[in-house]
Amino acid sequence: MSENNRQFPRSDVQIEVELSFLDDTARTVITRDMSEGGLFMQLKDADHYPMGEMVTLRFKNPLEEFVETSKDGIIVRHTDDGIAVAYVEIDEF
Repeated sequence: MSENNRQFPRSDVQIEVELSFLDDTARTVITRDMSEGGLFMQLKDADHYPMGEMVTLRFKNPLEEFVETSKDGIIVRHTDDGIAVAYVEIDEF
């Protein structure tokens, strides 16, 4: 049996997320799960989003009383049914 070494535990949460990538039109997708460190979004065209690329996410965060939230993230994993994104903090210049 393998040990779960995740920094943040995942919660099975299905919410709408507005996903923005480069010059693409923003689209609404559904999460499969999320944590304080990132989320997994269900997509049929996961290959459209390359590993290591930055995306912008907007959603009402159920882990913070549904506060309107905007996060930058980096794509860290692909599967047949979606992508995993880890949040990143971008300091202001």
